[in-house]
Amino acid sequence: MDALQPCDTEYLGFMLDNSIKETNSLLKCGRCQKMFVVQAVPDSNLVLMVVQADCDCSRQYSSITLEPKEVKYNASVKCNRMKSQKVRRRPKSCHAYHPKENAKDCGGASEISLSKALFLASLATSLALRRWT
Repeated sequence: MDALQPCDTEYLGFMLDNSIKETNSLLKCGRCQKMFVVQAVPDSNLVLMVVQADCDCSRQYSSITLEPKEVKYNASVKCNRMKSQKVRRRPKSCHAYHPKENAKDCGGASEISLSKALFLASLATSLALRRWT
């Protein structure tokens, strides 16, 4: 085994046209048809896909896996690939924030806050127990 060899993988890819914000269609499967809707999630690179699941199309269409496949090269291609491959370097900074993102909309489980109703109920219970004992 060579000390230096390319380790390339390929994935099945999908191209998204960013000008299309929403689309829907029917997929014919034998005696039935399946409806689906694809909608772009605002301010992200995500899409939401909703599919009507009461129609089985597995006999007509094969399933799509997102598992990577290793690309095998012959000796000459492998040699050229290794010569042309550039050394990768880390980016200078991390871009984990977007101005249109509102992080306050999600999470909050770690936030400490006082429930006035719970505080008053426990205070009243504590005072009542002190008087009776």
